[in-house]
Amino acid sequence: MSLKLAAGLSIVCGGSLPASAERAIDIELSGPAPFEASELAAAMRMRLPADGAAVRVRVTGTADGVHVDTTLAAATCRCVGSPGPAAARLVALAASDLLLSELAAAPGCGAGSPRKDRIEPLTRRCRVRWGCSGSAAGWEGVRSVLGAASLDLAQPVRGYLGIIEVEGGAIAGGDVALIAAVVRVDGGLRTSVFELRAGLTIAPIYVRTGAADLTALIGGNASVRIRIPVTRAARAVLALGADVFVTRTSYLLDGATVMTTPRAAPWVAAGMEVAL
Repeated sequence: MSLKLAAGLSIVCGGSLPASAERAIDIELSGPAPFEASELAAAMRMRLPADGAAVRVRVTGTADGVHVDTTLAAATCRCVGSPGPAAARLVALAASDLLLSELAAAPGCGAGSPRKDRIEPLTRRCRVRWGCSGSAAGWEGVRSVLGAASLDLAQPVRGYLGIIEVEGGAIAGGDVALIAAVVRVDGGLRTSVFELRAGLTIAPIYVRTGAADLTALIGGNASVRIRIPVTRAARAVLALGADVFVTRTSYLLDGATVMTTPRAAPWVAAGMEVAL
């Protein structure tokens, strides 16, 4: 085979290879940072496998470095040294460690290295969060508002959330005196700002008007939350949701129906959540 023919075949074969698509890396950069979003994305692309699902990283500038958030974990990086691509490469080590559990923690410079660029310290945590809020629910058939206070715990589980929320409240006004507890056991999906929840609702209620009665409503719930950063560990939370019950109870007073528990109870809430 001649050299010209071999060269031609190699060009044809090489040109027929499909170009591999680059992994999508979305960098959300807020506040002052020692690098551009494009510089961090380029540095992370060198450390992540070329194929796979898109990844999203939120970077918030701090007084002496950056705070890195992924879907399930976070790290605080103190950047010392030259800004620009050098700082981006060092933060990419921390971000890659958060995204890929098989990578080692981001190292500092070795002994005797003349470079002073480093990340210190690296604090990694699971994004377990406590939340507390106040809420108001409109109870169909009660013609009144259930005011309540709640406490919830959200635990990341394989990219999703496991949530337990407990609240207690009472009817404000109306024809009956009612105290209610609401327990929600939910699954959820969280991004940096929005959170969706859905799951089971159990609501024990105690009616004090007339012959006292204790019962429980069972159903489901769904809600959407907006999480607004306040500090590195705290978020203000605004929520809109509804509980839908499959069980209902009617109450009579002097032969007349004074209350029927709701089929649907839309609610709004506002509060705070804090990372453990």
